[in-house]
Amino acid sequence: MARRNQREAGQVGNTFQFTLAGIIIFSLCLIAGAAFITSRLVAVSRPKLVETFAVDPKDKTRSVYSGPWGELVTRDISLERPAEYLTEEVTKPTPEVWTFTGLKPAAVQAFLVKNGLTAAQAAAALAPAGCQETSTGTQITPTADFLFSLSAADRAKLYPALAGFGVNLYLDYPYIFPAETIAAIYTDERLNPDDAALLKRLVYPNGAAQQLADYQFLLNQIPSVERRVVLTRALSRQSAVFAGLAIKPDTDIDKIASYWGNMPNVRFTDIRPLMEALKRLPEGGNLSLLYLLPKFARERLYTFPQPPQPGEPTKDCHWTTFNFSSETPDNRFNDAAFAVQYLQKNYYQIAAPSQYGDILLLMNDKNEIKHSATFLANDLVYTKNGNNYRQPWMLMRIPDLIATYPSTPPMRAVYMRRKTD
Repeated sequence: MARRNQREAGQVGNTFQFTLAGIIIFSLCLIAGAAFITSRLVAVSRPKLVETFAVDPKDKTRSVYSGPWGELVTRDISLERPAEYLTEEVTKPTPEVWTFTGLKPAAVQAFLVKNGLTAAQAAAALAPAGCQETSTGTQITPTADFLFSLSAADRAKLYPALAGFGVNLYLDYPYIFPAETIAAIYTDERLNPDDAALLKRLVYPNGAAQQLADYQFLLNQIPSVERRVVLTRALSRQSAVFAGLAIKPDTDIDKIASYWGNMPNVRFTDIRPLMEALKRLPEGGNLSLLYLLPKFARERLYTFPQPPQPGEPTKDCHWTTFNFSSETPDNRFNDAAFAVQYLQKNYYQIAAPSQYGDILLLMNDKNEIKHSATFLANDLVYTKNGNNYRQPWMLMRIPDLIATYPSTPPMRAVYMRRKTD
């Protein structure tokens, strides 16, 4: 009997007894504990809001800039012309021809010597096989021997002196490469090594940039259409910026509206629902700047013009800048004189850009306007560089844009703002 009582006592010691209230409390504790553990596991696997929009210090292509425009997120990108646009250009490349209107051969030779060539080089340029005197001046088809005799330093002296006189399209509007872009082209694995080596012989410095004016000659030295396509696409590479706004749960959409919503033909009311939807997401989201551009600018951004047809306007920087917010493009802005007159009548100069739609002008030491672009935010502009169809509509940072127009002395930036009624 004593042993049985001891066994029963031991059994009692290992038995848990709960009231109904105890069971409820215990269940709630289990649920709370499970929820806590789950939340910690999710927190580890899901990035925090600040991490979602943080800039990786190792990622040199991405930056964030805060200001009245909101939180601007930018990435560096490269654009290349579509292969479909190259068919005629690379199938039958035209020879490189220099046309000196109003100058006889002797005057051309003197000009070449004055701008850095030796007497022997100038004489070679005007060798009878490649030189023809016409009723309007002198026409030269540079030979391979002559062009290969020029060093990069020779080209750096001569070619800028020839620019602006209609001697050759690519002397007036050469390919311009920032140092990092030309380096990337040289090492592009798509290029035939012989073509890359040939390109190096024809590139020359201008300020901090590298330039190529002998593009037609270069194409004629490459034996196959396929290799010409690869090279031409690589040469068309343009450094641009892809940009958007970070919309977070605490983003002030009204503040963004006050900055972006005053541009003509930007209907901010139509954009607000998307911003509010992004704001309601747990981590927010990014909104492309395409949504904040007028129709004219939005439809063209990051695209290359097609080769122009006879009678079509030249889609240059001024045509782009002054049509930026237009419903229908005004082709009178294709006339530089009209664009300057319109600018003087409707804009006034400011110290620095701070409003969406301010205009940047690049001017030389003669107060000639060489380029115009539209300010968006921070140091970002909407630009169409040059008047040839090999340049896309794109976004660029102002310092990079200025470097794209090298000159001695350097171009100066002037900023303008539209007058209000």
